[in-house]
Amino acid sequence: MKKIKIITMVLFFAVVVLPVVFFNFEANAISEIDNRVLTENPFRPDAEGDLTGNIESYVNDRVGLRREMILSYTWLNDKVFGKMTHPSYSYGKEGYVFGAGVTTSGMFSQFHVTFADMVLELQRYCEARDIPFLFVFEPAKPAVLSEYLHDGINYSRDWVDLFFRELEQRGINYLDNTAVLQEVNDRGIAVFNPKYDANHWNDIGAYYGTEAILQRMQQMLPDTYVNSLSDFKVEEEVMEYLPVSLFPIHETVPKISLKTPYTKLTGNYAGLVRHPSYPAFGYYVNEQRLAEGSPKALVFQGSYMNEAGYKFMINALGEYIHVHDYQNVIALPYYFNIFKPDCVIFEVAEYTFAEHYFDPAAMEAIDYNQPLAAYGQCSRKDETLAPADIAVETGETLTKLEWLCGEEADYAWLLLDDEYDMKKTERGYEVTVPTEAWRADGLCIVTYRDGVLSYYR
Repeated sequence: MKKIKIITMVLFFAVVVLPVVFFNFEANAISEIDNRVLTENPFRPDAEGDLTGNIESYVNDRVGLRREMILSYTWLNDKVFGKMTHPSYSYGKEGYVFGAGVTTSGMFSQFHVTFADMVLELQRYCEARDIPFLFVFEPAKPAVLSEYLHDGINYSRDWVDLFFRELEQRGINYLDNTAVLQEVNDRGIAVFNPKYDANHWNDIGAYYGTEAILQRMQQMLPDTYVNSLSDFKVEEEVMEYLPVSLFPIHETVPKISLKTPYTKLTGNYAGLVRHPSYPAFGYYVNEQRLAEGSPKALVFQGSYMNEAGYKFMINALGEYIHVHDYQNVIALPYYFNIFKPDCVIFEVAEYTFAEHYFDPAAMEAIDYNQPLAAYGQCSRKDETLAPADIAVETGETLTKLEWLCGEEADYAWLLLDDEYDMKKTERGYEVTVPTEAWRADGLCIVTYRDGVLSYYR
């Protein structure tokens, strides 16, 4: 009896002491359980908010053995009760896994109207420069596998139909991949894994989704190469856990990889500006496709393409430049100046129509330059450009020019061997161009205001 008491006391003190001994004091710690930054020290100088609440969150996040306790709790709920207790996922029927919060829908709102207006501005910008534009909509997993959602889940896509109506009223060239993936899934080919990666298509879904994109591109640019599965190495891989978590699943998923060689130029563009929260970028050259005439595409894309779809674009396009679409797509002229693509694609997933991905104020503020040729009937003035007003930062790949002036124009362009749209700043105007296109001699800046074009040389 005495031994039992001693063992009980030892276990009791272990439960009390070990979480304190192993308390996590690491700065900027990220939890692999729920894929988020853990609460920081509430007593640091820059701490904000309620101190009591911050202390409670800090202790809950940093207590020792948190990972082991959460894993044990998660495992027991799954095995004993068949219940998913994870902040990023939820169970559907027959063991299917969906993203938590993704399976409920929002209502159609002014945000979607503003978004449609933005897409129209993007298309107009491209069309004014004789560049094809395509908007691509990717469905969420519940849209294709709605029969596996638990009863009582409020999943409705009414807002999607209303949004497409807005696109159609504006004459926007768009592709809805919902029907494409649904048709493939109905043929018994899984385009989403039952469990693994609950928020994205699998490699097979990415193949068929990008094929639809490439086929539409081929209608606009006939030399676009359209893939076949034989172009790739198709295998299977066993996944033991859900992504960015340690939730056990043990599921076999399709794995597709490239055969065709390509050149990666991503590292050459270290100075390329992107939103700090959405920095994904890649630049790939496929010499074989380039020789065949397949185009150079600038693709603003989200996680569907970043995670799986990119490999199919690398195989099909002569040059494939992708930028994380969230917030960055609003700065289309900046990227267009640098890359001068043959076409522009804007790809977005169903569940990313939200203000933290696309800022409504920034979308409403869009006022892109028309090509200079659109002002050909305007009056013209010749002005002198003061060299002291020009600040240039020349990098290996990109060169940034800033014109420090008091000129209050509606629009401005930099003329070198090509035309580049300049952006208004507090100090004047700025533009970033490829360094290989930059030259200091003979440059010309043109402004437009009140029906007059002013040429500064």
